[in-house]
Amino acid sequence: MLPSLLAVLVTVSALILLVQSIVSIRQTLYIWEHPHRLRQGGRPDTFEEPFHGFTVLLPARHEHEVIGETLRRLGEADYPRELVELMVICTSDDIATIAAAERAKREHGIDNATVLVFENPPGKSRAMNLGLAAAKHELITIFDSEDDVSRDIFSIVNTIYVRRDIDVLQCGVQLMDFGSHWFAAHNVLEYFFWFKSRMHYFAKAGAVPLGGNTVFFKAEDLTAVGGWDEEGLTEDADLGIRLSIAGKTFDVMYDAEHVTREEVPHDTKAFIKQRTRWNQGFLQILRKKEWLQLPTLMHRVLIGYVLTAPSYMAIVIASAPVMILIGATTKLPIVVSMLSFIPLLLAAVMLLISLVGLYEFGRDQRVPVRWYHYLALVITFLPYQGLLMVSAVRALIREIRGSRGWEKTAHAGRHRLGTQDAQPVSASELEPVPQAA
Repeated sequence: MLPSLLAVLVTVSALILLVQSIVSIRQTLYIWEHPHRLRQGGRPDTFEEPFHGFTVLLPARHEHEVIGETLRRLGEADYPRELVELMVICTSDDIATIAAAERAKREHGIDNATVLVFENPPGKSRAMNLGLAAAKHELITIFDSEDDVSRDIFSIVNTIYVRRDIDVLQCGVQLMDFGSHWFAAHNVLEYFFWFKSRMHYFAKAGAVPLGGNTVFFKAEDLTAVGGWDEEGLTEDADLGIRLSIAGKTFDVMYDAEHVTREEVPHDTKAFIKQRTRWNQGFLQILRKKEWLQLPTLMHRVLIGYVLTAPSYMAIVIASAPVMILIGATTKLPIVVSMLSFIPLLLAAVMLLISLVGLYEFGRDQRVPVRWYHYLALVITFLPYQGLLMVSAVRALIREIRGSRGWEKTAHAGRHRLGTQDAQPVSASELEPVPQAA
């Protein structure tokens, strides 16, 4: 009786995992299936004359070390300044960040930047909604306070909006410091595959869990769907789903030279907290059930798959050793015994894809990837899966307990080359700034 139950359990689990893995691998490699997808997904060869205006929302919380350099770089964008509004949004108690932003405006002559200050409680989504209400241009985008943004990003986006009938444009975001920590290369590759390939898959399907920044919206569309959810921990994915429900059209642009560059979390604990926040945000979206209003069953299955993937993979990671052990030590039909090793086979396939992906990343970004980086990727593959499992379990526990506070990720700008060290700031450097309710 027991062997029969084990055989059924192993067979069902292996087949579900096989289907899930095929879907995941297809999304991971989607952009490489046909050469024309790579060409269509890149930047335009020529730029149209400036037409659209942009309001850039920069929600910042304790980011005095990086916000000044971000403003400086955005202020150097190759696009008419009168068509770009830079808006740093802070809470009134964050004196150091406000001072750093104001000083950057003075020192670099950034006359198209404002600092919008609001009262507690802090919140990224609340900051962006206040920024949306005060925005003066028709296209809205978000950058994080540490982002290294291409000088041509507004020219690229303007051209795409002029030439294509789209509502939302997701541009590429890429972590850069792949050698900074033991888990960094895996984290870098997640971004690489997500923005270079998977996002194209979702945009083609018409149901898009958006990335956190370098997304461009029409202000009227954001207002129509109520802006960002101020209670959610993954406000970006939530907003993408609501815009998908509203029937908005999406496009994706990933060009290695023009990605927005970011940094890996500064240590293992910070990574777990960040990934916990994302996973818990997915659980919140599941619980809201708005995704069930997506127009087709295919859309609902696709988004349901994305939202449940972290929790499902935590179960797979925890149960895979048991499944392999059962297949190796229990007398089962030969086919069932072979199926029990599917987790091991699929792990090997994903590791191989990661190794090739690291090579592709190095070639795209023109950074040297040494032999020891590949070796480290192999050695840390399984421990990294453990990090993902811990983060998913922690997210579930926090959600059950009703603990939904924002665990912030600190930024130091390690992804930047040639960045000057941040200078200390004081309250005396503050100038009068606009206030928001």
